[in-house]
Amino acid sequence: MKLSRGINIIIFNLIIVAIIGCLMRYYFLDPISGVNYGYMLHAHSHLAFLGWVFMALYILITYVYLPFDFRKRRKYANMFIFLQVANMGMLFTFPFMGYAFWSILFSAIHALLAMFFARVFVKDTLLKLPKKHQFSFSFVKWGLILMAISNLAPFALGPVSATQGKGDLYYLLIYFYLHFQYNGWFTFALLGLMFWLLEDQGISTKSRMLRIGFYLKLFAVFPAYILSTLWTDPHPIMYVLGGLAALMQTAGLFFLLRFLLSHIFIFHKEKRHFHRILFWVGSLAIITQHVLIVLSAVPSLSVQAFTRNVVIAYLHLVLIGFVSTWILHQFFQHQFILKNTITKLGIGLFLAAFIFTEIILIQQSKIENASFWLFVLALMQLCGILSISVNLNRKIES
Repeated sequence: MKLSRGINIIIFNLIIVAIIGCLMRYYFLDPISGVNYGYMLHAHSHLAFLGWVFMALYILITYVYLPFDFRKRRKYANMFIFLQVANMGMLFTFPFMGYAFWSILFSAIHALLAMFFARVFVKDTLLKLPKKHQFSFSFVKWGLILMAISNLAPFALGPVSATQGKGDLYYLLIYFYLHFQYNGWFTFALLGLMFWLLEDQGISTKSRMLRIGFYLKLFAVFPAYILSTLWTDPHPIMYVLGGLAALMQTAGLFFLLRFLLSHIFIFHKEKRHFHRILFWVGSLAIITQHVLIVLSAVPSLSVQAFTRNVVIAYLHLVLIGFVSTWILHQFFQHQFILKNTITKLGIGLFLAAFIFTEIILIQQSKIENASFWLFVLALMQLCGILSISVNLNRKIES
């Protein structure tokens, strides 16, 4: 399968995610007859995670780590196609039936294929991994392991829902999945890809600072799940353990970002402003996320952390502000997207919509016609994505 075709599919998935997001925002203005908001939310979140982020990371890590003859093997094209079939299966089942047999089947197929891909990819990469890329690949490898761990939760949701209903255990499993996707798979893979860019330009990553940062992030990600359970009002010791894990994660991020920022000139040799903007918005988003994680360990603040608007703002902060922004940064770095005035406009609309949406979500009770403005911003973000989509590099093949 041609690389350009894979990029087209990924951006198509992102457009569908944005369209569903617009419909969900419109729902609060004028509920659409026959549309189940909860079902649409399932479709939106699954396609955002699995159709956009997972598939984008699939393309990026195979592109940078696998030799050309490896990634051109039929098995990688087949896995990509079957994963996309599973995505389309979820798109055409979740909006109409929610969690039911067919939607669960397609999500299970995607999870199994993703874990199979992780095993095959790591095995193939280690056969010819250059020494200079060993550090960055450690992040990607552990990101894939954490992705596999996160996929244990969806397999348990069905039995738990059938036997206990949507009680505490059901939602604890959802938070388990979200935690190891957000703080595990997404974060580790993107940090690995950023360090790959440095290594590719001859910057040595054999640094004590980086090793400390890596191990702090890795060791902290497991107990940090505690922070996603504080809404159950656990024993006070859990707040202490969660706080320590949050501090470890933040310290690890400090060491890693300090190194990245000290070599920022490598990313922006061409002095293109929107390159810098994407990098800095993503960096500020992940820093803000880690500050919020630390604050969530404070008992008086943890209650507010699990209110609906705060949860949505937090999820968007990570998924759009950090993950999607850094993915787009990677796409530009590898010339998957052409750089012109329309692209700059698209990036501007995308980021402006994200920033103002975050502000409104946090201050929604104080803003008149907040639902209307959130709908307008959703349309604005969709226009930004469409502007980017018309400038994909159709000629990139290697």
